[in-house]
Amino acid sequence: MEETIELRELIGIIWGGKNVIAICTVICMLLAGSVSWLILDEKYESKAVVQVTSTVQDTGIMANYVAAEFTPTIYAQRIQNKPIMQQALKDAGIKIKYNEKNLVTTVDTDPTKNLVELKFTSSSSEEAQKQLQILLEATKQKMNDSVQDTLQNFETTYKEEADALIEEIDSIIGKYNNLIRENNLPEVLILQTILNTEIILNVSEGQTAALSNVDGKLQNQLLQLQAQIQTKSEEYRKTLANYQSVKTGLDSFKPDPFIRAIAGPTLPEKPSSPNKILNLALGLVLGIIIGLGIVFLRYYWKKSAVVK
Repeated sequence: MEETIELRELIGIIWGGKNVIAICTVICMLLAGSVSWLILDEKYESKAVVQVTSTVQDTGIMANYVAAEFTPTIYAQRIQNKPIMQQALKDAGIKIKYNEKNLVTTVDTDPTKNLVELKFTSSSSEEAQKQLQILLEATKQKMNDSVQDTLQNFETTYKEEADALIEEIDSIIGKYNNLIRENNLPEVLILQTILNTEIILNVSEGQTAALSNVDGKLQNQLLQLQAQIQTKSEEYRKTLANYQSVKTGLDSFKPDPFIRAIAGPTLPEKPSSPNKILNLALGLVLGIIIGLGIVFLRYYWKKSAVVK
């Protein structure tokens, strides 16, 4: 019975302060509406989904470099690079300052999809779509430049290695030729070494005598020099093949197969923020809470004064 009385008393207190609660609720809703419609700027959100994968095309010797660059994680990091994105907007004639908070990137955890979801907000639907498109293109170009720079470095490295090997081979062949001439050996040995095959030709009696007098030391020197020439020549062939492969890739490489826009950027039809209905609802709830607080505070204030 006592609980029923307390509940009735509670309802009576609330009912007695209904005007205060109503006034507080109206004031809070008016404030929420004023802020939502008059103060807060409308923001429009453009969305895009991009697939980033390095397995769509066989890139030969470049496969490792492409695989290291064209990943969803690297893509998400590059598109969030503030200086580069700001420069991209500036180059496109957009004077607003780039705010990284306007861009939200989400990398899909499924490794078979390789998807990156992007959301970009701006002051108008057209600007949101346009700016997101600029950021996507700038990121693709930056990743392309990164691979191009890597390939150029390797092209230079392979070229320098090939030139150094040529000098080494020339030096070893020079030593080999000098031994042939100094010991009056048949010059056909020079041709045999270069062609790496056996050739039978007529030789003079003097050269035949010189061949018969070749000792073990001279023979070892010739064999070592031949082996060095063959080894260095094989290294040169491999280096030259790598150089040609990188050079071909450098001339023909394009990032398009590795970065594909699956969806968007979209043109938003309505603003994403502020959420005016939600703000009004929050104003309603806040107004009721404040009104109840005032009513109960006034009640207990009066009650404590009567007790005294």
